[in-house]
Amino acid sequence: MSAQPSCLIVGAGMAGLTAASALSAGGWQVTVVDKGRGVGGRMATRRISDGRFDHGAQFFTVRDPGFREQVELWVHRGWVLPWFEDGGHTRYRAEGGMSQLAKHLAAPLNVRSGVKLSEVSPLGNGWRATSDTGEAFDADALVLTAPPEQSLALLGDCALGLADGVVEQLGTVDFDPCFALMVLLNGSSRVPEPGYFRPQLGPIEWLADNTRKGVSRGPRSAVTVHATGDFSRMNFDAPLDEVASRLLVAADPWLGGSVESWQIHRWKYAKPVAGTWPGCLFSRAPSPVAFAGDGLAGGRVEGAFLSGLAAARSLKY
Repeated sequence: MSAQPSCLIVGAGMAGLTAASALSAGGWQVTVVDKGRGVGGRMATRRISDGRFDHGAQFFTVRDPGFREQVELWVHRGWVLPWFEDGGHTRYRAEGGMSQLAKHLAAPLNVRSGVKLSEVSPLGNGWRATSDTGEAFDADALVLTAPPEQSLALLGDCALGLADGVVEQLGTVDFDPCFALMVLLNGSSRVPEPGYFRPQLGPIEWLADNTRKGVSRGPRSAVTVHATGDFSRMNFDAPLDEVASRLLVAADPWLGGSVESWQIHRWKYAKPVAGTWPGCLFSRAPSPVAFAGDGLAGGRVEGAFLSGLAAARSLKY
């Protein structure tokens, strides 16, 4: 590697931004690319009219001491706030929506949004990645934070040169999909305090009132409804209008029949299915590459953070 080593990180979610921050602090030259219009991955926030919706991750909890230290810093800066307590753990929300936390983390970094890579290949002792517009990115090391299926597809035949066991471990990672229905109401919802509820039966995993949560402002409730993994798998290829209609019927007791408008989003890789969690995976061949993301760390925002940190450490040592 050069005197100032360089790294290309694919994906600007929590794992990618954490790895980028750690490597940058260690003197690396880091570029982060993401095919989306913004940063955050499933830490996603969307506007519908005057409503604001967290439609991916709703909150995060803290168990790891290192992550706790980081969260305390975010609280001090006013980026995150406690939302409610459950099961002995504080649920934290991001001020202004979950994507806003990602924007804070991305601000000091070199992040390129709207870049879709079409190919990556070894280049000497490093890597060259090429976008679908022909732009090339060269770096000594590579960090891939997309779901393993997508990362392996991007590597193509290069995956054959990875260290023994890496491809096999990546192949065991599976995700439940999830439909996220965002509903803007004419008035207040019937979602009980603190603005979050998990039904025991039916196709709904949980409902969150973004207005009670403090993400959306004004008198109208902005409610996010996440479908269960089973429902989402069974209906993944169904017309979105049909899926939304079924979820609206199921959610009606908490919406009160006052729906003004709605949108639906389909997350293909929403929640990792139970398995073994290596944290990250690293291979020095065919050139240094680390795989990270919540799918390798048991899910959750905390898992993505710890996985990104592990990926950065795997490159530095």
